[in-house]
Amino acid sequence: MRRLWCWGQQPLAGVLFAALPSIALADEPPPRQIEEIVITAERKESTVSDTAISITAFTGQMLQDFGIRNQEDLQKYIPATVIEPYSVSIRGIGTNYGALGGDPGIATYSNGVYSEYFGIASTENGLFDVQRIEVLRGPQGTLYGRNAIGGAINFIDKAPTNEFEGEAHVVAGNYDLREEDGVLSGPLIDDVLSARLTGTKRTHDGYIDDKSGNQNPDNYGDENYALSLRWTPTDNFELNTRGNERSARRRIGTAQGIVTLTEDAGTPDPVTGNPRNTSTFTFAYRPVDDTVCPTLTSGRTDELVGQTRVAGCRITTATAGYQNQPGSTMVYTFTDPVTGQPVTAQRVTPGVDFSTTGNNAAFGTDPSRQHMLGLGSLKGPDVSTDTSGHQDEYFDHQANSTDIRWTVNDQFSIKYIFGYADFFYDWTTDNDLTSNTDANTIYSGDVQFYLSQATDYVSHELQFFNDFTDKLSTTSGLFYYRANTTQRGDFYDSNGNGIYTQNFDYSAAAPYDFIGFFPKVGLFTAKQSGLARRHGVPSGLPPITDAGCSQVPWNGDPFEYCFGAWEGDTGDRIPHGPKTPGTSTEYQTRTEREAFAAYSQSVYSFNEHFALTLGARWARDQLDGEENASDYSEGGGGQALGGNMDAAALTAMNIAIGALAPDGTVLDYNQLRTNGVPKSESYWRQMRRKDDAVTGRINLDWTPNDQDLVYLSVTSGYRSGGFALGFFSYDARTKPENITSYELGYKGEVLDGTMQINSALYYYDYKNVQTFAASPVPFGGFSQGAFSVPSAEVDGLDMDMLWLFNQRITLGATFSYTHSEYTSNFYIIDVNNAQRPQSLFDPETTPVNIKGNSMLHVPEMKADTYAEYAYPLGNEGSVTFLADYSWIDKVYFSEFVTSSDKAPAYSRVDLRATWKSAAQNWTIAAFVDNLFDDIGIRSINADGEGANFRRDGTLTEPRTYGLDVRYQFGAFK
Repeated sequence: MRRLWCWGQQPLAGVLFAALPSIALADEPPPRQIEEIVITAERKESTVSDTAISITAFTGQMLQDFGIRNQEDLQKYIPATVIEPYSVSIRGIGTNYGALGGDPGIATYSNGVYSEYFGIASTENGLFDVQRIEVLRGPQGTLYGRNAIGGAINFIDKAPTNEFEGEAHVVAGNYDLREEDGVLSGPLIDDVLSARLTGTKRTHDGYIDDKSGNQNPDNYGDENYALSLRWTPTDNFELNTRGNERSARRRIGTAQGIVTLTEDAGTPDPVTGNPRNTSTFTFAYRPVDDTVCPTLTSGRTDELVGQTRVAGCRITTATAGYQNQPGSTMVYTFTDPVTGQPVTAQRVTPGVDFSTTGNNAAFGTDPSRQHMLGLGSLKGPDVSTDTSGHQDEYFDHQANSTDIRWTVNDQFSIKYIFGYADFFYDWTTDNDLTSNTDANTIYSGDVQFYLSQATDYVSHELQFFNDFTDKLSTTSGLFYYRANTTQRGDFYDSNGNGIYTQNFDYSAAAPYDFIGFFPKVGLFTAKQSGLARRHGVPSGLPPITDAGCSQVPWNGDPFEYCFGAWEGDTGDRIPHGPKTPGTSTEYQTRTEREAFAAYSQSVYSFNEHFALTLGARWARDQLDGEENASDYSEGGGGQALGGNMDAAALTAMNIAIGALAPDGTVLDYNQLRTNGVPKSESYWRQMRRKDDAVTGRINLDWTPNDQDLVYLSVTSGYRSGGFALGFFSYDARTKPENITSYELGYKGEVLDGTMQINSALYYYDYKNVQTFAASPVPFGGFSQGAFSVPSAEVDGLDMDMLWLFNQRITLGATFSYTHSEYTSNFYIIDVNNAQRPQSLFDPETTPVNIKGNSMLHVPEMKADTYAEYAYPLGNEGSVTFLADYSWIDKVYFSEFVTSSDKAPAYSRVDLRATWKSAAQNWTIAAFVDNLFDDIGIRSINADGEGANFRRDGTLTEPRTYGLDVRYQFGAFK
């Protein structure tokens, strides 16, 4: 009935997009018309126009003709959709926290196989040799799951053919871009067995200028090889299987926030005037009054008297004896968030005043290398960073998808889908974004982070298709999924800083020297103790280590805690990881998932104008999680909760270990303790949960004629509850999410069939929204963790349009408006607000109610428009010119909707000119993507006081240009 356009009789690309048309050689080509495109969005063949769901579909021809090769290219054309490097959000529903134990909100399928990892499917082969991509917006409450609460995306690769065909494809461009793709397909046994072999290799240089002189990050190297087989021994039986082997290496870039955007809400270094602070050793503050400290080490009051901060004397240049005192002599003014009164403060004096913020790894580095990009208008040449050069990423992936289809008779068929994948992923990144080295005579701190993840998952799905009558059809299925993931992390000082590599002299820490009698504890010490305690057997640990272990009640999930002395780290390593002297923290988390589901959906056609769809799905999700961690910690002993030491005790200890002179002059920054007596700590916790849910769909179709479809649907969706692992959060559990969607849609043709319009109005009633934030702990302090906001609402409009303006010009556009807000009172702590540093103001006293704030990762408006002009060249083929403009509104990456966490709106202009030979076998395209070199911010990561409220982020790609050459032979022509 409803159709998508093509040139002449050759079907081209899907939903709103037209592939660049083949120009007929006759003087007057046949009239252009809209043709049907087949999709499988509802698990059986249909067309976009006949399917009562908001869908954006891309055929392989459209991907080729529009030059769509990566996530940013894909994002432009999908309404209400934001794609980040590893996740995707549709209509405001996506991944709200990335900790292990959480689930995506968009279900990703590759050849019918479910995966938690959108980033893998969306980058495989650079979208080469893809048959179709289908993006379903809105909850998919019956046929798709698990966790299709916001939508589903299907990536479908081309299958083996019964005729021989092949293709060679090369792309070359700036940044030394090289892409080489090839495919061969054809019969091994005529009409019985066919095969398809695909290979890709893609490389380019780094996009980011590294001011340190190290190799530029954000380069790319990816290889993938896939073999597909199709076996059809009879007319009613078919088996398809595809296996692939993929490996990728690169110097990790903006996907891991390797560029610095802002620091301290734009406050410059008071000594150097540089946007990044390199002169302050530790970022904590202390309140001060008008009195002047006689020396750096005298005249202090206790930082904490009861629960009240008491102002002390202020440091002047005369007091410090030199201008560049490593706490600076500058006086800052803040506003007390409780009383509204002004509070004057200075940075703490290192080694004298208690500080929980740790040390500034950028201290003493060359300020000229510390470039801040800001949150305003950015251009390609602005993008730079400063790293130590440790930026390696490796990814190794194997997968298989197999489906078996048996057509029993005209009314009944069965399909079985099997999926398996495993991958190993690891990367090392410069955590502090400085190239601080041992050659620095002031301070040699340089924090690196190594992470590895090993994952394997398997799925089975059995589907039944029944056409009972001409009016009634049913699709039913059973689903099983199992996934195991182990993630390991190692924070270490690549310069081997003495504070981490050397033993601490506990004889200088009296009366807290008792800690030195406890042996150092490691990553699995607490687990060993905890398992023994659980089973009532000896732990096997030395008795003195056992004495340092205890079980701590922690919000219903008791975990084991052990402590011991700090004996230095001279070369620890985690499994698969490098030998890393100077490890300060390491962890290992694990999850084991099992998911089961049963579903059924029926469509009943009352007559040629009305049809009713009813569906239901039962799902069960089981999740086991485990956390192990060990770290270097200061603050052992002292007068306040957490072991805080007063100024006199801290000063005396640092003088005793030779890090501080009696007058407060720092003698050894690499040994100076800013918090208290060091100790080693070990943690262990296990958690388990099981969630059950029933979701469903009701949809009424009205087809008044062959050109129009109006539908009204009510659909419920579900995301299973999860954990935020790796943080030992007090609030580590999230409830299952539930959503009810109400959608009114229209799909139709106007202007005598030359214009197609797809549109939808929707409203979401959203419950228990999973998010990551900080919240008070009942017995003091706060915890970063995962929470369930009781309710939220999302409503909006999606539209796309295709217009065959005349015989040569085609126009297309998409637009979306999305409004979202939390609708229930919910209080969380903002620990990343530079105006409220926690060293001055207890964040527990000023929780923020996020009711009325917009949700994360939601651009209120998003639009794309394109125009193409096709010109025939007779026997020389045809040429087509394409211009595309896309725009995305501002996006917030914090529940507090502050300016520091707002990515501004940005746009992109792409141009492409394509020549196709008359025989249709050669295609040569010249392209410029991001013509004006405008850089947008795809995501923002926020840090707190310990990193001076730094913001780093993920950026869009700079201007790229090149040639795209394709040769097709055999049946491809």
